[in-house]
Amino acid sequence: MRVDADKIFGLFNGEEPESLPEKAKMADALLDFKEHPLFWVGMFKKLIHNHKTFNRKVMNFFSQMDEELDLYDVEQAGEFVVYNRAWFWISKIDIQVSTHQDALLHYADEYLLTYVKFAISYFEEFEEYEKCAHLVKIQNLLKELLN
Repeated sequence: MRVDADKIFGLFNGEEPESLPEKAKMADALLDFKEHPLFWVGMFKKLIHNHKTFNRKVMNFFSQMDEELDLYDVEQAGEFVVYNRAWFWISKIDIQVSTHQDALLHYADEYLLTYVKFAISYFEEFEEYEKCAHLVKIQNLLKELLN
């Protein structure tokens, strides 16, 4: 599947397409992009990168409530949401497929490698070894790409 980045980013530049068919084309381009490995890897990276901010906001929200809550449990729930949603995206990656390899290459940096390690550590804690095995394959490919 070919992704037209100009169409995708045209959705965000503030210019309205002139015709309804053009609007439909742009919407289709965005929907197609959500089914592309670049989107999946990017979402994984973004979710893990932003998880501390997410947890801090959740903690602030619940700490301001009148009811007593175990803030540790709230923090754990926040991490559960973030890591499992990140897993949803990265689980779609098949390192045997060239477009998936290209997506990993596109985002390959020390941050992504670290985020994969964070995810492995998180899922090891819950003995979700199938997820860890998938992530280790990605980690190994990233190490190769970065060397």
